[in-house]
Amino acid sequence: MNITRRIHLNPQSKGNLGKSFEAEFRTAWLDRLGIPWNGSDLDDRHHTFASRHPGAVQSYQLGNEHESKTALLKLFRRVLKDAAPVHVIDTRAQADALILGAMDELQVLDICADHGVRLTFFLFPTDDTESMTNAGRLFLYAGDRVDYVIIHNPAKARGDLFKGSQLESQLTDFGAKAITLPTITPTTLLAAEKAESVARRGLSFAELSNPDAKFLERLLAGEIQWAMQRMFRQYNAIADLLLPTELVSQEKPVARANESPKAEPQPQLNFEE
Repeated sequence: MNITRRIHLNPQSKGNLGKSFEAEFRTAWLDRLGIPWNGSDLDDRHHTFASRHPGAVQSYQLGNEHESKTALLKLFRRVLKDAAPVHVIDTRAQADALILGAMDELQVLDICADHGVRLTFFLFPTDDTESMTNAGRLFLYAGDRVDYVIIHNPAKARGDLFKGSQLESQLTDFGAKAITLPTITPTTLLAAEKAESVARRGLSFAELSNPDAKFLERLLAGEIQWAMQRMFRQYNAIADLLLPTELVSQEKPVARANESPKAEPQPQLNFEE
């Protein structure tokens, strides 16, 4: 399949997983590569993403089931008309049922496929059954119609519930790839929050990491720079799941002539146990 555009979505229900934190690294990576992107902010409680990128990100109010369907209809109509190769959607907590319900009724995945648009789901497994069950339900809904990036966040997950699980195995069979978020010291994170309060707006990681901007002390800005570089290397390694086909520089391995194509695996998991 020739992928003409990518939509990044982090639909997981559980909050405080680092979803907006990771999205900030990803958009900084796109900016570093010079790849145009637009975004949508579905976190109608905070609008952090839109505040940090007012020129690129549009906010939507999810509301109830009917309002969510209307908001997502507007969002995906906009995305399908947009020429930007990548669209990044940041969602609020406890919204996955609304999002998946609206996507199902609007046949979003099928319509996107008809337009050559491929979604990538970002999943954040932690050491509790709630996030695991939620991630599993997202996987069972989407199957092979989307790609998956697994985000390990050492600051949030210290157990090994996901590692070696059936969910990890099935996602790997479907081509999922994993990356790990860097751990930033509380001193730098608190200083970043203070800088945003003083600036009276959200500050992107690119702004915070620039010592000339003087939002952070040079030592703290350096830690943000270190974290960005670490994430950029990981994004480079999984670029085929993040970018349209023509923008992926790495060639994917080609199967040898004597190899038979494998049948597509189908998700058959029970995440209620």
